[in-house]
Amino acid sequence: PAFLARVLAYDPKQAVVAQTLGVVAHALGILAVGRLADRYQPRRLMRAGAIALVVLAYPFYMALAAKTIPLTVLLVTAGLVASLVNGTFAALLTDMFPTRIRFSGVALAFNIAFTLFSGTSPLVATSLISRMGSPLAPALVMIVSGLLTVAATFGLQSRGGHVLAARGSRG
Repeated sequence: PAFLARVLAYDPKQAVVAQTLGVVAHALGILAVGRLADRYQPRRLMRAGAIALVVLAYPFYMALAAKTIPLTVLLVTAGLVASLVNGTFAALLTDMFPTRIRFSGVALAFNIAFTLFSGTSPLVATSLISRMGSPLAPALVMIVSGLLTVAATFGLQSRGGHVLAARGSRG
């Protein structure tokens, strides 16, 4: 909401409502994608979501800045696209570690990644906006993150031999 209100001059109330609806759509999308991950390879769903984020990041920020598409539509769509990544990573992450170290492995991997990316993204985006002088600069953060995610999906083993293989999933 701060970026939308301060940088792009959206009404603060509209920004909060649109973001809340986007988060609700994201949460529901995560549930749906989690269900799909039982039937389809989660790494491919994650890859599709990451590719969509890479391809749609710049047009998303352009539409935000130009106000050509209603804010709620943009944020709900962004939440649904992001759910392809967020709805699959739990299954993929747990499959990377044997049961005896799973809790520690997942906690360590998740917290390091969350700190590096989610913790620093607002600072990086703000720095890019000020250096580039463009409200579209945060799209670069999304694109780089999406490209890293796509690359990581190719390094995942199809069947790590832990959770997904035991359930008979094609993960």
